[in-house]
Amino acid sequence: MEGQGAKIGSTAIIWGLATGMMAISIPIVKMTQTGIILPLAVVIGVSLSTIAIWLSTWLT
Repeated sequence: MEGQGAKIGSTAIIWGLATGMMAISIPIVKMTQTGIILPLAVVIGVSLSTIAIWLSTWLT
C-alpha cells in the first residue's frame, strides 16, 4: 500500500476544485440556460481524472 498517500492527496485536490467548479457552474447555467451540459462536463472530467490517477503506476 505504499504510495497511496499521493493518490489520495491528488484525488482530494481534484475533487475539492471540482466542488468549486460546480458552485460556479450553477449560476452560469441559470444565466445562459444551457442546461446540464456544464455541470455534467465537470463531473465527467473529474471522474476520468480520478480513474487515471488510481490506475497510474508512476504515483506508486
